[in-house]
Amino acid sequence: MEIGRIKTKGVLPQQNIKGAIREACVREGMSSQMIQTVTQKSSDTEDDEDKLPAYSKATKGRVMNAVLDGTLRQIGVLYGLPSQLYEQAKITKEIAQDLDVIAFCRRKTSQYQGDIHYTLAVRLRATGVVDVMLPDGNDWIPYSQAGIAVGKIFADARRDRHENTKRIQSKIKLNGTELVQFVARVVTKHLDRPTIVLIEAEGWRNERGEDNEGKIWPQLQNEYLLAKRNVLDFSHVPGHTCEYSRENNQLKNLLAVIRIRTGKETPQYITNRETWSEDCPTRDLPHLSGFYDGSAPELLHYFSVGRLPKTQKLQNEMPIPELYKLGYQDDEYGANIPFKHQQMVEIMPFFVRSDFQKQEALKALCRVPHYLRCTPAWSMGNIVLPYPMHLGKELIEDHLCILGVN
Repeated sequence: MEIGRIKTKGVLPQQNIKGAIREACVREGMSSQMIQTVTQKSSDTEDDEDKLPAYSKATKGRVMNAVLDGTLRQIGVLYGLPSQLYEQAKITKEIAQDLDVIAFCRRKTSQYQGDIHYTLAVRLRATGVVDVMLPDGNDWIPYSQAGIAVGKIFADARRDRHENTKRIQSKIKLNGTELVQFVARVVTKHLDRPTIVLIEAEGWRNERGEDNEGKIWPQLQNEYLLAKRNVLDFSHVPGHTCEYSRENNQLKNLLAVIRIRTGKETPQYITNRETWSEDCPTRDLPHLSGFYDGSAPELLHYFSVGRLPKTQKLQNEMPIPELYKLGYQDDEYGANIPFKHQQMVEIMPFFVRSDFQKQEALKALCRVPHYLRCTPAWSMGNIVLPYPMHLGKELIEDHLCILGVN
């Protein structure tokens, strides 16, 4: 659906019609996707009825991204089998053809931006099927149905806020205990095939003291991860209260848990020594590139760098020489300009099954989320987070407008 301009002078975000349209769609059980109005290029010549409309390169790219994204996210079509990608990552063919990748996706907003603390799990199967587990669900549901389910939860929460009740509100504002209980339940009860689990460090490790009454998962902190790399420490989780070992039969299908770190938590990069020393612009890596730190054999640190965006201008046309990714928050050429210079993402496996603990097998595990940063629905380079994690984040983000968030 074309929705006009999102930001209009004199109109508050809460007055925008987008949230009402999205809520109406989910109430009727329909998925929806929206795009801002597509405008033609202005022309200095007289109108010609037989002349085809012309559009700018940026507009064409935006429409193509929307079409591809709709194909992937609304009807669940992929351009190839994930199992082929896993084999390319050097996962054995026997496991690659049956491998699940499960990503835990968390979203927290301020009181003025929806006031939620919500999570869900996305499972990408080797066949390309994508399913979702919701925090209050007991089974996986198709991704195409999950948006409707999340939208209804958000719509009910918005209604109940106006009625000053808390019956539904708790569904979208989970505490630390509820978050980690969800992780522990999925990992111990809902793995029926060889599985790699992906989880971000940020927010889940509780490093900033949030939700002190119910710790989330402190094991993900650096100070604990090395010592506890061969257990899953759920000793603080109601219903579990133990450290699961690799010998536990409930976890035989779990190949590894992989911790993901992005943004300012990751080391950034200069592409080569020559440009460091010379008075010339440094250059981004032209291809999706992976590196690993061989100095820490107990915990493999794998670093994923995205490829050079197709839409980026030639780097030799940059106005000044610069060292990419080294700027401050307000620096025009710094690390906070998304996708202009591709982020380095840290990938660290732990709780690794015995047959994957040799270095070559560990690197194969890391290449799975590394390769999953590619998606045909994004023409500006690579997505930051692996595909199933990206899907989960976008699913939540799409429906925040129902809560009155612009």
